[in-house]
Amino acid sequence: MKNVPVMGDKPINVAAYLKWFVTIIIPIVILVLPETALYTYQVKMFLFVTTLGILLVAFELMSLMAVSMMFPVGYLVSGLVPMEVAYSAWTMTMPTVVIGGYLLANVLDRIGLLKRIAYWTILRVGGSYYGLLYGVLIAGFVLNTATGGNAWVIMAAFTFGLCKSFDLGKSIDSAIIMLVGAFSAGASCVFLYTPYFMSLMLNAAHTVDSSITLTWLGFLIQMLPYALFIFGFVYMLPKIFKPTKKLPGKEFFATEYQKLGPMSTDEKKGAVVTVFLIAFMLTGSLHHIELDWAFIVIPWMLYLPGFNVGIDDDVKKIDFSMVFFCVACLSIGITSGHLGIGKILAAAIVPILEPLSSSMVLGAIYLVGVILNFLLTPFAILAGFSEPIAQIAAGLNMNPMGALYALYVGLDQIAFPYEYLTYLIFYAFGLIKMVDFIKIMTTKMVLASLLVFFILIPWWKVLGIV
Repeated sequence: MKNVPVMGDKPINVAAYLKWFVTIIIPIVILVLPETALYTYQVKMFLFVTTLGILLVAFELMSLMAVSMMFPVGYLVSGLVPMEVAYSAWTMTMPTVVIGGYLLANVLDRIGLLKRIAYWTILRVGGSYYGLLYGVLIAGFVLNTATGGNAWVIMAAFTFGLCKSFDLGKSIDSAIIMLVGAFSAGASCVFLYTPYFMSLMLNAAHTVDSSITLTWLGFLIQMLPYALFIFGFVYMLPKIFKPTKKLPGKEFFATEYQKLGPMSTDEKKGAVVTVFLIAFMLTGSLHHIELDWAFIVIPWMLYLPGFNVGIDDDVKKIDFSMVFFCVACLSIGITSGHLGIGKILAAAIVPILEPLSSSMVLGAIYLVGVILNFLLTPFAILAGFSEPIAQIAAGLNMNPMGALYALYVGLDQIAFPYEYLTYLIFYAFGLIKMVDFIKIMTTKMVLASLLVFFILIPWWKVLGIV
């Protein structure tokens, strides 16, 4: 038997001490670094508070609720932002969207509709594990295209329902299924035309060349290697990360589906509300109402007279610590924007890129996108950096779209949930361990980086967009 270090009567948890050491030493290093014209006191304190909070969450050393409260409080007491900025995330739609998504999932799970949908889905994709994963992936592609890149909450609730129905709990199995759903709603934006991202890039490109146009099919062709990469990565996931639970065969699901019998009245009411929600999102181009309102309002219809499906327990089961964590993540981007971190980084990075060759410029821009993700949201990065990147490309006689694409692909490479709202929503449903999230997403980042340097950049050169 191995000797275990002890302190008093209790064994020492070496791993926990190591995590605390890393969590303390890195923020201290940030504090002791000397200030410069770029590394100002505000930048230093922002990085200190943000890094400390991220490490506490990543290593799961403290209550998620406690850490989530620390972000806005830390920005406030360090003098970085006033009260109205520190807590402005609560005035945004995102917290109530997450609550609505949780509520809908809780109600549909309790009445059995999620289980019915899960069994029906797996039977339609052949009853195999890979059939399930690719069924989720393709369903997300279709919904994301139809909703203009807004299928993230739908797919998060759907994959959450699958995991709950299969009783997978908080495990690597749930992480694989839910992150495939996240890829279908997040990574797909890299190759399926997404209006709010593409408008930022096209506006930046038009500052140097107003003749640039882009079609849905043209964009897909230009990003085709990344689409194929996502399909391949989904195939690799179970082989690399080894699910611990084996899903039953097709016969089991067929039997269980039959046992459910006819749909109950509550299930039918839940189905009506769900179909209405999806229809609302699919017809956004017709009614022009912000799609967030689908999850802010529609789930609560289940409590109205005539429905009476929702109960108090459905609200009580909402994981409000995750809601607070989502708000904390929003506060990172809000504080960064208030301090002008994007402009400071742009001033430092842009001159470095100017003397490089075209391939090196694209590779460097991709890495800039990956690094910036740790401080800013993808939308904020595109808003703040697209025009400078386009200007650099023009100065080097390069097509600005190739440079902007490199940045865009970099924004899909993350290590932590807070970096990208779409992935954060999936994590917020509480079935993905932080360590599993980091392992899967950093593996994707490494493989995607190889794709960019050895396949995507040459592909763009062939297509003439470099």
